[in-house]
Amino acid sequence: MHVRSGFRRLDPGRVAVLLVMTVGLLAVVTRDQWSWVFASGEAQEQGVDAQTVDVASLDEQREWLFRIEPGNGSAARYRVEERLAGSSKITVGTSTVIGGDIVIDTVDPAASVVGEVVVNVEMFTSDSSLRDKRLRHDFLESTHWPFARFVTTQIEGMPATFVAGERAAVTLQGDLTIKETTLAVEFAGEVQVDEQQLTATMTTTVLGSAFGVGPINIARLAHTSDEIVLEFDLVAQRVTGELTAGSLDTELPAFEFAGGAFAEHVQPLLEQRCVGCHTSGGPGWSTLAMDTAADVAVIAKDIALVTGAGYMPPWLPSKDSPAFHNDWSLSAEELQLIADWAATGGGLDVAPDTPLVASRKLVNPIREDLVLLPAQAYVGSVDRPDDYRCQMLPIPDPEGDGTWITGFTFVPDQTSIVHHSIVTLVQAELVQEAQSRDGADGKPGWTCYGGNGLSGSMGQLAGWAPGQQPSHFPDGYGIWAPPGSFVVNQVHYHYDHETPADRSSVILQEATAEQAAAGLKRVSSQNYLTPAELPCTPEEEATGAPLCDRDAVLAEVGEKYGRGASSIPDALLVACDGELADYAKLDGTTSHSSCDRLVGQSGTIYSVLGHMHEFGASYRMTLNPDTADERILLDIPVWSFEWQLSYEPVEEIKVTQSDIVRIECWWDRTLQAMPEPRYVTWNEGTVDEMCFSTIRVLPDR
Repeated sequence: MHVRSGFRRLDPGRVAVLLVMTVGLLAVVTRDQWSWVFASGEAQEQGVDAQTVDVASLDEQREWLFRIEPGNGSAARYRVEERLAGSSKITVGTSTVIGGDIVIDTVDPAASVVGEVVVNVEMFTSDSSLRDKRLRHDFLESTHWPFARFVTTQIEGMPATFVAGERAAVTLQGDLTIKETTLAVEFAGEVQVDEQQLTATMTTTVLGSAFGVGPINIARLAHTSDEIVLEFDLVAQRVTGELTAGSLDTELPAFEFAGGAFAEHVQPLLEQRCVGCHTSGGPGWSTLAMDTAADVAVIAKDIALVTGAGYMPPWLPSKDSPAFHNDWSLSAEELQLIADWAATGGGLDVAPDTPLVASRKLVNPIREDLVLLPAQAYVGSVDRPDDYRCQMLPIPDPEGDGTWITGFTFVPDQTSIVHHSIVTLVQAELVQEAQSRDGADGKPGWTCYGGNGLSGSMGQLAGWAPGQQPSHFPDGYGIWAPPGSFVVNQVHYHYDHETPADRSSVILQEATAEQAAAGLKRVSSQNYLTPAELPCTPEEEATGAPLCDRDAVLAEVGEKYGRGASSIPDALLVACDGELADYAKLDGTTSHSSCDRLVGQSGTIYSVLGHMHEFGASYRMTLNPDTADERILLDIPVWSFEWQLSYEPVEEIKVTQSDIVRIECWWDRTLQAMPEPRYVTWNEGTVDEMCFSTIRVLPDR
């Protein structure tokens, strides 16, 4: 029986070690391209064939054909410096699923043919199943680009005379292709050939960022160097006589389950604290499935790593924050229990196929009273990588007397392209305006950078970003949707290479008849925008990159998203009583921004939320700063784009209209690779940044 780890599709988030990729490596050659077929995103292990070499022109008296096949001793490796959970080490990944043909000319060795070698990137393995799977899906994107290729263009160092068994120092220059990028690379090493086999050891160093696959920065977990060393140990057997198609058939090794204590303590802990999210249909299942005991035993040491590092469960607030409801974090005793189990091999004392059943709901779903689904799916274009699209969603109201909304959730349809969503409630008077915009360009909805594009609205109903969970308002509170009002859903799509049809939906929970009869109070929601200014480093400035100039970036933003978008950064500086110099000072590679605002609504804080993009490093929200009444409302020392939750304080925190809230954001330029250095400022794209905050208040009246 072959056991696969319990992974499905991995979200973003970005993980370590890239480059398997570079495994395109090597020094070998084939005159016909090898190929793989993939099903459902999983590596196909059987029935995978390579084409035979065209031998019609070979002179068998002088030209020897050597074939590389899986299992013959060949190995491709990457080495990369990695800081994982606070510890630095050199991580090594290896693949033995390599195919290619080499022709050695024994009369004139310099005329030997070294062409294309293909490596199955799905088969790279390291000391972490979690790393391997996420690397394939998030960085190599092997479902779309299942193999890496190296095509030799020039060989140097071959001896003038062939001597069987003699070693030769050679250099191979050629083109390495990873995903959509092809770059010139030089491998250096030694080759030895005798009448039965060819062996070669080759190496080179590449930059992961050059191929769009690194360096990797995963907040609170993993960081890698941009430099990757690629090594290749090649063993090719000589082929004579009738040739058949080369085969890449292989098998995933069976996992050996160790014996150990699982059922009494570890299984109940996982079922209480983890399985509720990672069960079939749960929000974390697509990233990591915990359906059976085998699923967790296979990755026991990975579970210990991510929990020990605080990466999972995803709870970001520090101890400086108030206590929040639905705290997912693990205690020191629970962390030690997992660590001890993993240290003894992740053993099982139950059958591997024993199902894991959640004993605690980690996510509280709302009633799906009103499902607002677009009439048509939207399909964007890779020509507009950051696309903001608004769709008009009527609120069913058969009685025509309005609706009290007591819960909300947004359900992204195509998670690979949905970046975030802002949902606004719009008054009935603007129905015709919205209808005139809807479909005007031949597609459902309308383009809407900055806001919903209409001449007004009743305010933000809710928002969604990765990690966001359903919202439940306390008893007696809700949001009032007057008769005829409707919802506009503004979705930020980010396209890399795919544009799947998206039909994301908004789901509302409405007040029961009893709640409506008892009367409800309206929840107040206030948004706070803080400047985001992240200039180039002095080293980047020295390269003369044109987009290190802020004015050039604002001009580009204006062309992409309109004049209104390009005016936002300067408007925020004015609103926060600041000047550009106050916000544009780097501390190494890190920038900080701060802004004080009036709370604007008296009552009790219901929830707090911070939002940044992928350069985000830290976030803090402080009530009445620099006074005797100062208290931190939300402190996230290590930001994660993948988990942007609304946090609900356990204690009752009162605010008045005259209270001050200070919003602070920190960004780090090293957290994302930029092919071209640029000044980063507040705006709509994924290469731009935001410092966006929301406080929801339950009014006293």
